[in-house]
Amino acid sequence: MTHDAAGGRTLVVNMFRMRPGVSPDRFAEFSATVDQPLCLAHTDVVKRFEAFVVGGATAEALDADIVEVMEVTDWDAWVRVRDGDPSLRPVMAGFDELVELGSVRSSFVTPIPKGR
Repeated sequence: MTHDAAGGRTLVVNMFRMRPGVSPDRFAEFSATVDQPLCLAHTDVVKRFEAFVVGGATAEALDADIVEVMEVTDWDAWVRVRDGDPSLRPVMAGFDELVELGSVRSSFVTPIPKGR
């Protein structure tokens, strides 16, 4: 199954919870200073990366503290970069430290064209 949307893009929405005792604000700091800048530096693969703290009752309903939206040129290429590029080791280490790994859910999404 391909994950590519129109125009050769892959859009993925990641949702996850923090480890017990880790505040979403701590993840927000990590995301803003480490995660997003290092991922977005791979401009040949990562085209967009935004992260959002989910608050209040919405966090409980979604069972998620954080939502990330990524657009990449090719999912398999992104996985190779994510898992193999030494520049992303701080991203992977921080994610492992802060995130309850069993809570991560990724959904591939396709935009609905306007005026459809």
